[in-house]
Amino acid sequence: MDESPPEKRPSRPTRQWVVPPGLQSLSEPFSGYHVLDEVRSSLGVALWQFLRDADLWSGTPPELRPRLFAPRAPSRRRERFAAIGAGGTELREWLEALCRALDGRPRQSGVHLMRACQGVSRWAGEQGWPRTALAFAQSAALANPERAAAAYNVGLLSRRNAEYRRAETWFRRTLALARRGEDWRYYGLACIGLGNLHRQRGDYPTARVWFIRALRTSRRKGLWDVRPMAMHDLFCIAVIAGQRDEAEAWARRAFKAYGPQHPRLVVLAHDVARFWLNDGRPSDALRVFRAVIPHIERVAERRLVVSNMASAAAGLGDRLAFAAMWQETWQLVDDYEDSEGVPNALVTLAEGAALLGDPDRGQLAASHALKVAIQRNESEHRLAAERVLESLRKVRRGVITKPRPRVDDHPVDDTEPDFATDLVEALSFDLAAELAS
Repeated sequence: MDESPPEKRPSRPTRQWVVPPGLQSLSEPFSGYHVLDEVRSSLGVALWQFLRDADLWSGTPPELRPRLFAPRAPSRRRERFAAIGAGGTELREWLEALCRALDGRPRQSGVHLMRACQGVSRWAGEQGWPRTALAFAQSAALANPERAAAAYNVGLLSRRNAEYRRAETWFRRTLALARRGEDWRYYGLACIGLGNLHRQRGDYPTARVWFIRALRTSRRKGLWDVRPMAMHDLFCIAVIAGQRDEAEAWARRAFKAYGPQHPRLVVLAHDVARFWLNDGRPSDALRVFRAVIPHIERVAERRLVVSNMASAAAGLGDRLAFAAMWQETWQLVDDYEDSEGVPNALVTLAEGAALLGDPDRGQLAASHALKVAIQRNESEHRLAAERVLESLRKVRRGVITKPRPRVDDHPVDDTEPDFATDLVEALSFDLAAELAS
């Protein structure tokens, strides 16, 4: 009888997740062109030179990096600082960190270069230079290619710049990096990023699949910051599908999950107010918009809030308030080069003008919204602009009468607490805390 021990089953080899590359810009005649085009000054030239050095370092094999730059390169880099006086102290500090990373030991430079490029990217975004911000975010991801957070940031900024193909490749790269490194937070965020990408393209069923995946991942892995974001986006999908009760339920769940001082509570409050505005509750919507506006700093977001306040004023028949918000929205469109949020804001203005029986203003706003939506390949807002333009044409031909102003005739459930009051109080408390600090 053979008493030899049984053979062990060979263990299953660890799965090696294939990490796809992120698509780099295809719209530039040469690397960094958008920086020069966006920042047309000596500062722009200096930023382009720093960007070129960072990308050259990242694209060079590690063993060749010590001899990559000429001996005089460090001193020449520091000569560029004369051109960044207008950039301020913060930019100078990040660029000095970038120089130290390029001049340091190759094994340690990747992380330091990534952080320096991320700092320049944030600074550029605050200045209203979205393409410069994207360029340095990509340099950060190339400097440390194993970091899921850096790849995710490129996807996010690409989506904001309407570079959807590029955004999708970087979000999918984030998924693979996060799964391989078990960085589940950025796995969930990448799912949300892909969901929002499909939502902007008008593919709502696929968007919902990605949001559900993000929600399930957050529950399994205890991602308490990703969980309310997924609920928030599921609320948006329910609104688009016309599922009013489901939308309200997701909104309340997201509100509880965020908590009263979460920074994204402002975004949820805005989206809920927009839902109420379209649902015939302009008074509640305007209350919440007024609580939201003090928290909004980004130009693209401020465009949306101000245009929604204009539409709410139109719904209440307040022509003076509508005219003031109309003027402020157009100023936020005309005074800045970026077009993020412009189609959405102008469609909302056009709807408000239609409510007040002003087809000339409505056609002006909707026509410009259609033009920008086509440029940005935003099918959702293109279709909305076309619907408004068609309704205005019918009003002019007398086929249909002008829309009636909205009234707050939505039935209120007395057993439920006043959600609008809860939102306003949460936002007021948060602002008071900020002022006190």
